[in-house]
Amino acid sequence: MAKFDVLCCFGVDISFAYFDLAQILDVLGCRKTILQSERVKGLIKKHGTKHHIVGIYMRQTALLHLKPALESKFQPYDSYFDEGALHGSTKERLYDAEERFLQLCLSIATGKSVKSLRRLNKGFNSRDLRDMYGNGRSLYNYFRRILNDSTRDYILDYKSGRLDEEGRPLKRSDEVLEKVSAPEPRVLRPAVIKQERGLEIENTPFSEEVETALKLYQDGGALLQQVVDQVKRGEQVDISDMSRYCDKLIASHSRNSNALLAIRHIKEPELYMTQHAIGAAVLACHLAKALQLADSYIQAITLGALLFDMGRFKLPLPLINKTGKLSDSEFSLIRKHVQFGEQMLQYFSNVPSVVYKMLWDHHEKVDGTGYPNGKVDEEISVYGKIGAIVDAYDSMTSEQIHKTSMGPIAARAQIKKEAGLAFDRQLAALFLKSIGQIPVGSCVQLSNGRIGFVLTLNKDMQPSTVRQVYSLSSKTFITDTDIQLDKSPDISLVRSLKPESVGLQFINHIAR
Repeated sequence: MAKFDVLCCFGVDISFAYFDLAQILDVLGCRKTILQSERVKGLIKKHGTKHHIVGIYMRQTALLHLKPALESKFQPYDSYFDEGALHGSTKERLYDAEERFLQLCLSIATGKSVKSLRRLNKGFNSRDLRDMYGNGRSLYNYFRRILNDSTRDYILDYKSGRLDEEGRPLKRSDEVLEKVSAPEPRVLRPAVIKQERGLEIENTPFSEEVETALKLYQDGGALLQQVVDQVKRGEQVDISDMSRYCDKLIASHSRNSNALLAIRHIKEPELYMTQHAIGAAVLACHLAKALQLADSYIQAITLGALLFDMGRFKLPLPLINKTGKLSDSEFSLIRKHVQFGEQMLQYFSNVPSVVYKMLWDHHEKVDGTGYPNGKVDEEISVYGKIGAIVDAYDSMTSEQIHKTSMGPIAARAQIKKEAGLAFDRQLAALFLKSIGQIPVGSCVQLSNGRIGFVLTLNKDMQPSTVRQVYSLSSKTFITDTDIQLDKSPDISLVRSLKPESVGLQFINHIAR
């Protein structure tokens, strides 16, 4: 591709009344280049120029073409800049071109015209965009993330075949998700679906994806509470909202799995039930991907984990929050949350059978000591076995009113100890492998005398990024500082430890 020059934007009219990608690309001088891209040509040949997926991928390709310019340094923000003034100096002309260029890129990312963006935002302020380079953030990744967020649902529908010949979403009854309602084989084998080349969701740095993951966590809590309130009022619930939410969790996990796995540790004891549901969904997505399952299975399993403890919302809060030992009658009532959950699902439409199987079986144990039916090993659905593992691990690593988190390493050891008894041995082994021996959220001591928490793992499932929060030498808290162990050969991991031994909690250091 020919090199792009920002100065081509100097003085051009960008006040388009409506979003016209062809017009924008003409202003940027790269329309022909984008259309000649092999992947764009392939999609046009397959669908024609008017199909929505073609426009989405042209926007992706355009941002990729503009990436070198977006990754370069921009002039400092000038609050006195006047777009309508005459600009004589080279510096002024460049600043003018940069302003128009940034607005056009924002238009490409959002799919909105420059005029509407100005109206929605009461003008345009490029300060934050210009500051990204100096703050070590990628402007290209920022725009690409906006584009991903605004087009993710459509791309997932496209990849899963949930569009008609003209590119419009099919009705719910026609969706691929319904295929998982059929009885599963005795052994659930990986069923990898070949992805449409060029429509993958790009990897995102942890520092950026953690912001999206945190918002997803908050949005999920609000959505679950809304659904619970609807059911309590006896209203019917459209499950598609929860399905779309699961799609967003899956997409975030695809961009950077460490972010959601870290955010999962944020547990406010009084909000445990909603946050546990989201945490279980994240872990179920993680395990389903480790199993290399098809997209439709990953989506259904994630949805099942989000809903399998729904019945707990019908239990009395004093019982849920009781700190002492439960009586036999209290424990019997707790067990009824499975039946309560099944009753609540009657208010949902088009619930995949996978969800019911996870709800029915996530408290069954392979040795027959689980509930509600005391099923043994192969009597338990594979979905229920997945649910049992993610339910237990999230619970063990959560802050609750009646108990604190035991930490990822201790929880990992407990899952390993109960493999073959409470949990399916093969699934448990795969889950433990997928989270690593020192999982995200583990508290560790480094050879430089500092204590921190593991934020990311590398491809070998070893700690990569550690957030340092405490100094052993001075016995004081320090400003949170991230260190890349992969790039620091002189610093190594000494041992793992219990964070409470030095008064630390991971939840206080995840998001900065």
